[in-house]
Amino acid sequence: MTSPAATTKLAQPRTVKDDFTYTVDGVAIVLPSLSYLKPGLVRRIRRLGDVDAMYTLLELSLAPEALAVLDEMDPDSYHQLLEAWRAHSGLSLGES
Repeated sequence: MTSPAATTKLAQPRTVKDDFTYTVDGVAIVLPSLSYLKPGLVRRIRRLGDVDAMYTLLELSLAPEALAVLDEMDPDSYHQLLEAWRAHSGLSLGES
């Protein structure tokens, strides 16, 4: 006698669907959640390294005015923005 096959369901990572919004010098920076990217964006960045993928995602997602503001940001403030985007998206760097 055989038993019916058990259905295996993998736990899905937490996804955040809401866009991330951050204001820099009065300009709204609106980026997609990193945990809920549209398939077309994933397709465009799938073969890129991490840094190239991030900058390509910024260039595909932001208006020229928002990109210009990012280009002129203080590096520490820019890294704070990236960290806030990552945290908003529900992504963690893991434990070391």
